[in-house]
Amino acid sequence: MGKFLWLLNTPDGAPKYVDDIGGHTFDVAQQPVLESSDLPAYDGIVLTMHSDQKHLQSVSSRLESFLEGGGSVVFNGHVAHPFLTGLSPFRPIVQNGLESFRIHVEAGHALFDGLTSDDLTFQRGVAGFYSRGTNPPPEGATVLTTIGIDRAPVDWIAPVGRGKLFVHTGNDLFSFLHRADPEGLSVLKQFFSHFERSIR
Repeated sequence: MGKFLWLLNTPDGAPKYVDDIGGHTFDVAQQPVLESSDLPAYDGIVLTMHSDQKHLQSVSSRLESFLEGGGSVVFNGHVAHPFLTGLSPFRPIVQNGLESFRIHVEAGHALFDGLTSDDLTFQRGVAGFYSRGTNPPPEGATVLTTIGIDRAPVDWIAPVGRGKLFVHTGNDLFSFLHRADPEGLSVLKQFFSHFERSIR
């Protein structure tokens, strides 16, 4: 069973379905707890698109140590102030019609297994919500999804020490994964299972 710290930077709570993701537990808290939490007790840390990146820079050494020790960090949003090794500032894509916003699920990684281009590209029949650019991945990262004709990386995962850094370039990923299986939540369970520590 995975244990995750879901950090907020708004008065709203985590999405209601979080407690229903089978096989995992989530401690939901405001971002400042990063300064004092027992991070090694968690498999992963979830950072939403509303994260205060200036604050994350101030605690970057704690996050780096967490990753080096085998934990995972899941980041959503546009990188404005790189706060971890491997992060680079967001770059928007050139917008020119539907194909500019098409999301491509790249082959070869179980994290997005079973998801299609249409699952991610269209929300209620409209494209453009999933992503509109790239947080460029570092050398050695595995690109999971791309966008547009030029296939700019959107979702990627990179090893950091014994841990994993996962980056989603756009609005919080979880609502899209939830819509892919709103009843069973199997896609979300599959996602978080990937970030369980093999060794504590």
